[in-house]
Amino acid sequence: MVALHEDKLRGIAYRTFEITCYMYPLEEWELEDLSDEERELNDNSITALVEFDGAAKGAMSIRVSPELLDAISENMLGMEEGTDELKEGALCEIANIICGNTVPVFAKGDNICYIRSPRIIEDHTNPGQELMSMQNECLQIYLDEGVAELTIYYSTD
Repeated sequence: MVALHEDKLRGIAYRTFEITCYMYPLEEWELEDLSDEERELNDNSITALVEFDGAAKGAMSIRVSPELLDAISENMLGMEEGTDELKEGALCEIANIICGNTVPVFAKGDNICYIRSPRIIEDHTNPGQELMSMQNECLQIYLDEGVAELTIYYSTD
């Protein structure tokens, strides 16, 4: 990922988690103590996708573990036991906020980007043929409640 894009996306993601979920990035010394298992997401992760078009075309996905999903919904909604629908809604809202703050980085000039409704996708490895044909970059953010993986898909046209 272009370093400028990566830095901006990482900063936007961390700020979003801090403000909406009261979750904070791990410090350098905490990152050093993470095991390989704690750094990776497994196959039971949940992914939300937000597509955008207009001044820029692409999408952003966020993938989290079930444990991080629980923490997100508990912190955002103030509920110990939320339904799957509420948990997925909370993740979609996080994806929507991050994407909405990220698309201006890819927009051309003062043109407007249109953010589509976020949705949960079943297979994080296959968000759709059109998106798979675009450039895509992935980064992980490490929070005090777990790891999240963000992928941005964008057209360079």
